[in-house]
Amino acid sequence: MQGKLAGGRRLLMFLLGAASLLAQAETAPPPPAEVKKTVDAFVGHWILTGTDLEPGATAPAAVNGTMDCKSAALGAALSCLIAADISGARIEAATVIGYSPDDHLVRWMEISSTGEYHDHHGQWRGDRIVFEPLTYTVGGAKMTESFAVSFASSDRMHWKVTTKMLEGESRLELTGARAGVKAH
Repeated sequence: MQGKLAGGRRLLMFLLGAASLLAQAETAPPPPAEVKKTVDAFVGHWILTGTDLEPGATAPAAVNGTMDCKSAALGAALSCLIAADISGARIEAATVIGYSPDDHLVRWMEISSTGEYHDHHGQWRGDRIVFEPLTYTVGGAKMTESFAVSFASSDRMHWKVTTKMLEGESRLELTGARAGVKAH
């Protein structure tokens, strides 16, 4: 009997806490303009095409992929899945993107099927997000990645990613075209 009472109290406490959070969310001020700008920039289904040039390669490999971003956290962030085929190899990445008003930074956090864990920090510069160089380790090898995303229009974006590693430099360039209606 005591177990049922304790469970009931926990449920009641949870419901009261949830009601309090909902009341705060309904009266919360609108998000800062940069939060909306960031969410609006990425939300939707994107078709990605471009090239990947790896160290030692004689020619760049074709890249074809998608980026599906949905609004998350009541419009404060995005949850994205990136999937691409590079020379017949399938790569996926789970990504969370958001703007931190306190730090004035766009945060791009990603875990990929290649074993990479990224936590990029960048700033809006007009129609472009320039991320700080990110140093990370994969399979014991250190790499430093420079990354920028620019928006030619509300439905066109361009990625430029340069990764320096022991073997040399990798260059990934992608163009994205938003397909269909934005998925809020």
